[in-house]
Amino acid sequence: MDNLGPLQIVYACAVVVMSYAIRGSAGFGAVTIPLLALVLPMKIIVPVVTVFGVLSSCSILAGDARHVIWRELWQVLPSSLIGAAIGLYFFNVFDAATIAHGLGVVVLCYGSHGLYRSIRTGTTPPLPMRLMRPLTGMTAGISGTLFGSMAGMFYAMYLDMKRLDKDHFRATMAAMLFVLGGVRGIGYFAMGAFNREALIACACGLPLMLLGAFLGNHIHANLDQPMFRRFIAILLIVSGVPLLMI
Repeated sequence: MDNLGPLQIVYACAVVVMSYAIRGSAGFGAVTIPLLALVLPMKIIVPVVTVFGVLSSCSILAGDARHVIWRELWQVLPSSLIGAAIGLYFFNVFDAATIAHGLGVVVLCYGSHGLYRSIRTGTTPPLPMRLMRPLTGMTAGISGTLFGSMAGMFYAMYLDMKRLDKDHFRATMAAMLFVLGGVRGIGYFAMGAFNREALIACACGLPLMLLGAFLGNHIHANLDQPMFRRFIAILLIVSGVPLLMI
């Protein structure tokens, strides 16, 4: 961090505010890690973004906990915890680029399909939830642990299939990410990932994260339901592109 120039510092600050404004409005956001990775090492970014993610989820749940659909959380939690354990095991040895590219293709395809479905009239046959629940939890746990902010994309794909309204979607998403983030944070702490540089980055970035979350709450309040669904689809597409560049 000592090697960052003024322009890199401004860039990192702008990324934090923008990405947590997105997360505050939708309940998730996956652009933080790839964009910050251009100026900061992954070993600093991942634990810092985990802390910010937990705090961002708390800011959403503080006002919207009543909108959480708890049965959805409990149904995906077991497989999410298994996925997180697998992700922690491979944190230092996994080929991150290969899996990131594969996940990027999946997210781009689903986001494009979701955007098409949000515009097209009519209905589409639902995918079997018995398959999607464990698959979503496992994938979110692994990708979230390896790449920090990527778990939200897979929870978003699952909750989008459930056709939740925007308030239940965002609150349930925040609850899922809060639990998974807490588990990941404990794992990173046990591995010694919260070193001096990571703690300094947390302290410097916290006010910017809170500003982004505040802006995101206002954006969310002004989105109607059809626009929110299109926003989620576009966000998934945008989130998938950086995965292909890791």
